[in-house]
Amino acid sequence: MNIYTLDIPLCKDFSLMLETFSKKVIFLEDPLNQRHLFHASTDLLQSLFILPLHISKDCWQQTSMFALAESLEIPILFIYKRSKRMEDPQVLPKKTLYEIIAVPANSVEIKIKFKSLQNISMQLYSAKMNEQELEKINKKSKKSLHIARNFQQLGLPLSIQKNDIEIHGLFQPSSELSGDLFYWMEVDDGKYGFIIIDVCGKGIHTALISMSIRTLMPDLIKRVKDPIFITKELNKHMGQLFQDMQKVSVNNSYFTAFIGYVNTRTRLIEYVNCGHPPAFMYSPCTNEIHNLSEGSIPIGLIPDMPIKKVVFQYDAGSRFITYTDGLSESFNRPAVNRFENIEREFIDNVHLDTHDLLQKLLVSRMMHSEINDDICIIAGTLF
Repeated sequence: MNIYTLDIPLCKDFSLMLETFSKKVIFLEDPLNQRHLFHASTDLLQSLFILPLHISKDCWQQTSMFALAESLEIPILFIYKRSKRMEDPQVLPKKTLYEIIAVPANSVEIKIKFKSLQNISMQLYSAKMNEQELEKINKKSKKSLHIARNFQQLGLPLSIQKNDIEIHGLFQPSSELSGDLFYWMEVDDGKYGFIIIDVCGKGIHTALISMSIRTLMPDLIKRVKDPIFITKELNKHMGQLFQDMQKVSVNNSYFTAFIGYVNTRTRLIEYVNCGHPPAFMYSPCTNEIHNLSEGSIPIGLIPDMPIKKVVFQYDAGSRFITYTDGLSESFNRPAVNRFENIEREFIDNVHLDTHDLLQKLLVSRMMHSEINDDICIIAGTLF
């Protein structure tokens, strides 16, 4: 252990006593300007300061050494001369360890004090090193999660703005990674397919599941062109994905989805709602809202799931929204109230352009209560 002290009578006398135990003492002349001696973590671990218990404010060396010990958390052994009228010290450390010993002291007492400081210092050093290592791991994890989130956002489709259709989306993760996702594309001239999903649960596994589904979306929507068969393919994918996992894991590995196709030439919509919150469609001719909730149970629960497709014709100028349950549910308020609110907010703001409509829905959700789930919204207009 490296022992440091000051060239003052009390400390010099004590250092002479330490030399009889083969302990070398180093005298500091300007402690604050000599802090370079303690840059390495091993230097801090093996260092000990000896200071008078009653530090003189008039001695800048004593106050400097005390400040250095506090800033670097170097242990201090305070020494004082025994006297009948003992005064309380003016200041004691708040951050670093310390022991107090009266001088002259016998060798056994000195060894006990040194051993105590050294043992506690080692424990604190080990804890500090573990804390620093955890901090490094956390920083690395946060960086990786940030990169993964960027990948998720890059996988989102660009808005569609055409004479026959307009589609925009809003993606608002509650944390770095999201289990929510949406996708759309033009599959034929005048025919468009879109899907929005919400993977059960929270965490990295939900993001991995959603991204595995994202890789299938372009081919499925372009090739299959039917909500029923897309649902079957996704259900099969979930079965294969978790076939080797335990039952308890499989029961938590499913997702809700809204899968739809729009034919702007025939003005037909066909959809399957797989346990997803109801989508809403506004018809300008009748000034009515249609609730799009029929379909099936969530995808991934059972191998042969019953599926119902709904097909209907829409009026020119109709507008629609579909969303994940982060918009409709909150931790302490029932979802049924939010469904009614979303429907009403949609009607009240249906005259806005699509971007402003999405922002209105999000702001309303933020004002309702704290957001603790991912939010995805698709909004569109069918001309």
